Amino acid sequence: MLNRCAPGHGRVLKEHRWWVTWNGRQFRNLPKGPGRNQDADVRFAYVEQIVDVLQIDPDCAARFFRQMR
Repeated sequence: MLNRCAPGHGRVLKEHRWWVTWNGRQFRNLPKGPGRNQDADVRFAYVEQIVDVLQIDPDCAARFFRQMR
């Protein structure tokens, strides 16, 4: 989704999280993988937060996540 909806974004892997940057904005809370109490699926709450913080077009993100429709 990031490659299509936020072309040219940057990702930096920290100890437990990815920091994603795009258009001068930064999202620092994307887990790099499942924790002890989480499954491997991407949590939709993170997708909503990334779209909001980075100001990604919600229509573009909805093409990849049906929950956004």
